[in-house]
Amino acid sequence: MELVIEHLDDVLPHIQPDMGIIHSVHQDYSVVNYVFSVDDTFNTPLARECRGLKFAPDGTLIARSFHKFFNLGEKRPPKEEPWDAAHVVLDKLDGSMIHPAMVAGDMVFMTRMGLSAQSKKAWDMATPEVRALSRNMLDAGYTPIFEFTSPDNRIVVAYEVPELTLLAIRKTRTGAYMPQAEVERIGQQHSVAVAGSLGAVEDVANFWTDARSLEGVEGYVVAFEDGHRVKIKADAYVLRHKALAGLEYEKNLLAWVATDAVDDVLPLLTPGAAETVRDYQAQVMNAVSRWEAEIDGYVAENAHLPRKDFAAKTKEAIPERLQPVAFQALDGKPPRKALLNILERASGSDTKVASIRPLFGMNWTPVKIDD
Repeated sequence: MELVIEHLDDVLPHIQPDMGIIHSVHQDYSVVNYVFSVDDTFNTPLARECRGLKFAPDGTLIARSFHKFFNLGEKRPPKEEPWDAAHVVLDKLDGSMIHPAMVAGDMVFMTRMGLSAQSKKAWDMATPEVRALSRNMLDAGYTPIFEFTSPDNRIVVAYEVPELTLLAIRKTRTGAYMPQAEVERIGQQHSVAVAGSLGAVEDVANFWTDARSLEGVEGYVVAFEDGHRVKIKADAYVLRHKALAGLEYEKNLLAWVATDAVDDVLPLLTPGAAETVRDYQAQVMNAVSRWEAEIDGYVAENAHLPRKDFAAKTKEAIPERLQPVAFQALDGKPPRKALLNILERASGSDTKVASIRPLFGMNWTPVKIDD
């Protein structure tokens, strides 16, 4: 499964913001990433690659993390997966995906969204061996992909010590996944931990049952040699994850949208409930995209003004709640992150959610999960 991507121009003509895939420009790099999904979002191989592609200011592709892959049974019955093809079952860790990239001449760590507090924490605790492996792979045209787990980065599963575990290595240009045996060899060569391997699936039904009954772990990823991957999460993990009972309250749903956690919830839901959640997510994120574009345009048009004049005009032109976003954009900070922060803060209570509804226009009906 290979798809050559060399430049931003190979991607932008084929993405549609109303399908949930956006291009976010930051200082010294940009990101093509999905922020929500609808039924048709991932219908093409290129769309499935839009999961945190990183580009230099000149448009050159600089990093390529995991493509979008799905839960076992989500797209077709488990027995229809190509189990006769070469594959390996890997431990699925419960942390944050991290990969390196070269930005303005320096190596940095990034999450799917780009530079973040989590990626900076991962960089700070990374061993010299992890950094050396990362630089060697980047220089050779590959993107190594790690999972950052830490007592301070707990999602559901608790980890006692911080660690970066090597999950996979991709050829940046083609997207080809390095064979797992080679990943393990490189990890061993650099004294870097590699995700645990359980071999191949021999009995699909038993594997499905046993994996879902696991306790104290997230689950597994089945990695096929051609690059195809599926994931399976333990029921105990899924049931605890993001407190599904919170679907009774809009504030929890808004928090999932604002913190990019919706994908973790969807596998639990009935088709009708999942569709309701997707619709809500699309409403919110489309509004975020509209405000992002409006604020970017407003700042571009008025950035020449003295700050005092900019402030006076902003008070008249931009809703009060969003005026700080305009000032942050004037200082070079992407509006999207500030908008998502407003949503996350509003998710503290249903009263706060109601206060931002006029700005973001979301409609919501409480979701009941069928027993």
